Amino acid sequence: MSGHGSPPEADSLVRPLGQLAVGDRARVVYLVPKHPEQLLRLSNLGLVPGAVVVLRQKRPAAVVVIGETRLAVDPEITDAIYVRALDD
Repeated sequence: MSGHGSPPEADSLVRPLGQLAVGDRARVVYLVPKHPEQLLRLSNLGLVPGAVVVLRQKRPAAVVVIGETRLAVDPEITDAIYVRALDD
């Protein structure tokens, strides 16, 4: 799948990162940032298709863990990261 393509309507298991519950683990499927530079920045931080993330907090900003990295992410960004939840 493309890292910045349009979201496929048929895959109901894929949803924005911000829709996960706190503590949920998910695999990044694709990114749809509003600005091209956001894609590069997210990639540099490890938020790439295939990466496993854990949502640790939703407010005031989302906190996402990727491996050993913990990131605070604005809601606009969490809405641009599409994930598929993982079963534990």
